[in-house]
Amino acid sequence: MNRIMLSRRLFGSFVAVALASASTFVRADERIDDRTPLGEVAQGLEAALTKYREIERRGGWPQITDGTSLRPGMRDARVADLKRRLAITGDYGGEDYSEEEATVGGPADLYDQTLMAAVQRFQARHGLQATGWLDAETVDELNVPVQWRIAQLTRNLERSRHIPRDLGARYIHINIPDAHLKVVESGRTLHTARVVLGEMAHATPELNSVITHIELNPWWNAPTSIVKRILIPKFKSEPSYIAENDYLLLTRAGDNKSAVDPGSINWDKISANNFRWQVRQKPGKKNVLGRVVFWFGSKFNVFLHDTAAPELFEDDVRYFSSGCIRVDSAVYMAMLLLRNQDDGSWTEDRINQIVTTNEPYKIQFKQPVNVHITYFTAWTDLKGRVQFRKDIYKRDRL
Repeated sequence: MNRIMLSRRLFGSFVAVALASASTFVRADERIDDRTPLGEVAQGLEAALTKYREIERRGGWPQITDGTSLRPGMRDARVADLKRRLAITGDYGGEDYSEEEATVGGPADLYDQTLMAAVQRFQARHGLQATGWLDAETVDELNVPVQWRIAQLTRNLERSRHIPRDLGARYIHINIPDAHLKVVESGRTLHTARVVLGEMAHATPELNSVITHIELNPWWNAPTSIVKRILIPKFKSEPSYIAENDYLLLTRAGDNKSAVDPGSINWDKISANNFRWQVRQKPGKKNVLGRVVFWFGSKFNVFLHDTAAPELFEDDVRYFSSGCIRVDSAVYMAMLLLRNQDDGSWTEDRINQIVTTNEPYKIQFKQPVNVHITYFTAWTDLKGRVQFRKDIYKRDRL
């Protein structure tokens, strides 16, 4: 049997398998952020593992060679392999692939709208920007060997066995590799938001805890590690930065009246070893915690908070904090969690009115809000599709 006929038969068999499992398809116009509650991420992992082992038994999938970025309307010899690759995982389910179409210069090498939609499906399942263009990052994900995906699924199936049985009637779930947060009530995701997480050297920990209260207009008491690593070099190079960004240097921790004049300090003689002040930042729009902090207990001294730099949420890769979690639309999320408390008086307008005062304000939760921070690089979503994310902290050890 010649190579083209063999490719045609293999392709046809994979298309048949993919079409028989319609739940693996992803509409190209769906949002990338996933709404699967934590309690359901493991429901299809064993079936997904079986599927990928069958793919391995059949020989895996073709590798896509590097080249220029492809978009609809372009012709390229890689298109044939791309169709085969996407059909194997159910992302592409186009018309029968004929021998004639497999020749370069015919329809088989045309990057058409159907293929673009298939690439979008694949990108969405892998947490990539769903442009539908074949770029270098998408090629890298396409070329991850099936054996690695099997190992990834196995590793995450193990992780799923450590999900708490009682997640709480309402909870916040942050999946580190997905860089998204979900607010879940009664097993249903009400809200999703982008988050910024810890960089590799200051990784956000996995934990389970309970959010006790919200603080509006918080003071920020800068941790010693951040003072030494970031702030002291900044203060030495630019002393005016202290006043311009509403910092206080206190000789007595928590006592604002003990603040010293930064201009009276000889910064040339200051180092991390002899810096003796507590660094505190006033509430307001410049505060690094933003306008809202969600406090929960943990041995890691991390928490969930707003930010003074919302533009950070526009980045596709959001791992540059010192371990704490910054959340987009924090005021809205505060309202959402408080909406059934105090006769529904905690509206977004009321919270914003308090925020404009720049005065710290504490709101205790009368009903618990659990928080679960996990590390899943593979799971199945509500429609049975396998989702993969990059192993940002190298915890899969593949």
